[in-house]
Amino acid sequence: MEEIKLGLANGSLIAGGKLPSVRRLSQHFSCSNNTVIKAYSELEKEHLIYSVPKSGYYVVAEFQYKTSENEVIDFLSAGPDKNVMPYLEFQHCINQAIEQYKEELFTYSDQQGSYSLRVQLVKHLQNLQVFTQAERLVVVSGSQQALHLLVSMPFPNGKNNILIEQPTYFGFIESLTLHQATTFGIQLSMKGIDLDRLEYIFRNNDIKFFYIIPRFHNPLGHCYTNFEKKKIVELAEKYDVYIVEDDFLGDLDPDAKSDPLFSFNPCGRVIYIKSFSKVFLPGLRIAAVVLPSLMNSNFLRYKFSSDFNSSALSQGALEIYLKSGMFTSHLKKIKEVYHTKMQILVEACDSLLAAHT
Repeated sequence: MEEIKLGLANGSLIAGGKLPSVRRLSQHFSCSNNTVIKAYSELEKEHLIYSVPKSGYYVVAEFQYKTSENEVIDFLSAGPDKNVMPYLEFQHCINQAIEQYKEELFTYSDQQGSYSLRVQLVKHLQNLQVFTQAERLVVVSGSQQALHLLVSMPFPNGKNNILIEQPTYFGFIESLTLHQATTFGIQLSMKGIDLDRLEYIFRNNDIKFFYIIPRFHNPLGHCYTNFEKKKIVELAEKYDVYIVEDDFLGDLDPDAKSDPLFSFNPCGRVIYIKSFSKVFLPGLRIAAVVLPSLMNSNFLRYKFSSDFNSSALSQGALEIYLKSGMFTSHLKKIKEVYHTKMQILVEACDSLLAAHT
């Protein structure tokens, strides 16, 4: 492993270059084939190399030393850091998906989403304390599509109005405006919302659903406590209100004890939306929505009128990326990057801004 890393560092191994075969390396180092395979597997997990069935192992990207000279750190809020997007790794997954699924990727596919991808998504969501079944999960073309459809479609409670936090995600406001939906707002600050006020609105305003961003709120950055989330779900149950939970940054939560609202009522009161845009590849346009069983068929009708099915090629590649463990490694990497960015920002604020700013 160290010799290969050295080759990456000194430029003797370049992106796309083929690595020595397992047999050749085992002879070179006088070790077993299994030892070489294990070393290659570790390098794959670090996103330094990738394998092509019946062909061999290849370099993912040139190794680059970190430099601080004139380095610009981008604090863009609406997308992931471009420097940590796994372009080449995902290209490898796209190629594998084409090889594995062939014509299946270029014909009409399951409207609910590839079943094998839904199985992988269900496994991934368990890490976020969202326990569900593939039958309740729908693959959509980005979380914005899910939100747009939910605004337009009828809900089992027969109600019509929508409640949002103020402020909230601008994309959802656009959907509300286009559909001319009657909307109520509840003020959100870094101290949270007034739960008594929430109960009053639930009780008196015919609320179909409450759209909420419980972790790393956009645009405030606020996070609800587990106590607040449990109370909100209890009030929704009491007044027959659905909750649409937009957990777009749940993967980055450092608090292992922080639970989604879905975990407090997994049977059908909370509609859970998981996007891959902000932590992975925005252009992938794949998200997952977990719906109450009685809403699935109606949601699929509305999705059919929108785009029939989400990109089969993106679904196939994402399935391979999740199954291989690459996504887990990617999350570990970007958590370190964003933690460093936050530290630099805090230090800059402390040194450059006036006290109590």
